[in-house]
Amino acid sequence: MIGWSRFAALALAIAPSSAQAVALKHVPAALSPAKAYILVEYKRVPNPMAGVPLSAKYLPQMGGLAFARYDAALGDVRGLGKAASSPVAGKAGPIEAFRNRPVLKAEGSLLYLLEVEPDTYVVLGWANTSFSLGSYSFEAKAGTVTDLGVVSAAPDWPKGEEPEPMTVGKLFGAALAGPFAKARPVAPSRLTFRPRGADDIPVPAGLAPDRVVPVSFSYGATFGNYLGGLVNRIDGVNADHASAATPVESAPTEQ
Repeated sequence: MIGWSRFAALALAIAPSSAQAVALKHVPAALSPAKAYILVEYKRVPNPMAGVPLSAKYLPQMGGLAFARYDAALGDVRGLGKAASSPVAGKAGPIEAFRNRPVLKAEGSLLYLLEVEPDTYVVLGWANTSFSLGSYSFEAKAGTVTDLGVVSAAPDWPKGEEPEPMTVGKLFGAALAGPFAKARPVAPSRLTFRPRGADDIPVPAGLAPDRVVPVSFSYGATFGNYLGGLVNRIDGVNADHASAATPVESAPTEQ
C-alpha cells in the first residue's frame, strides 16, 4: 500500500494549481520571456458509428497528452520517487494534465498551445496510460515555442491479439444484453510523433518563426506510474526500441 505521506505528496503534485500550464485559446500578442511554450497537433479519431443517425463524425477528445517536469539525472518526475530531492519551486506541481482547449481547429485536427514553466519535460502519459516504462523527454526553453509536431494515439495490442472492430450490430447486441454483455478488452495507448506537413495545421502566423523550434526528443526516460492507470512504453510493445534510442526531431512548417 502507498503510505499516507506519499499519497498526499502525489495528490498535491497532480492537483490543479493556479501556476499550472495554461492551454491558450488565442495566440498571444507577444511571448512571455519568463515562460516556455509547447505546440502540438492532435489527429482526431473517426467515429466507427458515424453512419448511425445523429452520430458525430469524430470521437470526442476525452483524453490527451500529460507532461511532467523531469529530473534526467535522478531519473524521475521532479519531487517524486527517485527525484524527491529535486522538487519544483513554489506552488506549481510537476505534472501538467491534459487540458482540452485547442488554439486552432481544422478538419480532423486540433492544435494546442500550452504556456508552461521552462524546464525539462517528459511525456508522462495519454488518457488511461502512463508511459513510465519508457518515454520521451525534451527541453522547453524560456521565450521559445517547442513544436512537438503531430501526435497520434492508438490502442497498443500485442501482435495477433487485436479484437474485432466494433460494428453497429455488435453495439446494439451489447445494448440488448445490458449488464450481461461481454466487456470488450482494454489495451494501453501508444503514441507516434511526426513532423508537421503540408496537410496539417500550420504554425500560427502570430508566432514569430525565429521563436519556434523543432523538438529534440530523448528516448528512454522512466518514472513512477503517477497517473495510476495502465502502463506502457510510449511507442508500444511492438516497437524496435534499439532504433528508438536516438533523438527524434519534429520540424515546424516554414512560414
